[in-house]
Amino acid sequence: MSDFVRPPDGWLDVPDAVAAVAEALPCGWFGDTEAGADDSTLPKSVYLWDAARKVLGGLLPPRNQGQVGSCVSFAAARAIEYTMLSEIAKGEPEAFVTVATEPIYAGARVEVGGGKLRGDGAFGAAAALWVKDWGVLSREFHGAYDLTAYDEIRCREWGRDGCPDVLEKVAKQHPIKAITRIQNWGDAKRALANGYGISLCSNQGFAMTRDAHGFARASGKMAHAMALAGYQTGAKEGGRIDNSWGASAHTGPMGEGDPGPEGFWATAEVIDRMLSSGDCWAFSAFEGFPKRTIDWGNL
Repeated sequence: MSDFVRPPDGWLDVPDAVAAVAEALPCGWFGDTEAGADDSTLPKSVYLWDAARKVLGGLLPPRNQGQVGSCVSFAAARAIEYTMLSEIAKGEPEAFVTVATEPIYAGARVEVGGGKLRGDGAFGAAAALWVKDWGVLSREFHGAYDLTAYDEIRCREWGRDGCPDVLEKVAKQHPIKAITRIQNWGDAKRALANGYGISLCSNQGFAMTRDAHGFARASGKMAHAMALAGYQTGAKEGGRIDNSWGASAHTGPMGEGDPGPEGFWATAEVIDRMLSSGDCWAFSAFEGFPKRTIDWGNL
């Protein structure tokens, strides 16, 4: 029997705050970007974890937020890592780093959220704006701060007090240059085909057991954020969602593309409904979202 204990809800549904962030962006919706406006034929399937296999020799490891409602930071970090891996697989001269989640959680709640949030949680736009305007930190030592491993106590403390000022200066050396909202399944597929990871924030819940094809049944509600990491078309079209509840939370076959144990596939219809929350984000390391040609069949 699994000893998994579900973490507290961590996504805050605050549409006015999300809209305020989006309205200040050059491209508030992915459809307004160069890549989003492109109408060329998409690949039948895209698995961002194939870029991880090419660059790292294996998959990104499962991540576990523990008993802190810090899912928004984990979703953003995972999406950013997939964007980084896609860039490197394409030939960008950069090194992959694991993204620390505690600074994102702190920045989303305090520096962006104004320290007004009570309890656990944040909203997706706050995390997206933090990594754009402040940046990201890698999982390593930064002076006196050891960020090599996720720490629930630190996450909760920083979520209350904010990211230390000295680390803000380091993070600003590594910003995500553009963010934009994903509003529907078609936009999500096109963003993924261009190598952009997506944070998926919604109230949609899921069964914890995957079916024979790796899909989890939509069930109930949970205010949660996860990363959208790939799609498949065909008889059962859908997207692969990476969760931040560790390797054993979900059970059953992994499905198409041989992804890791930390997530599940969901149908296109369910993901389209999740995207209607208005608080789902794609991350680019470039100024804007330039169209990229990635041969997913030959990574």
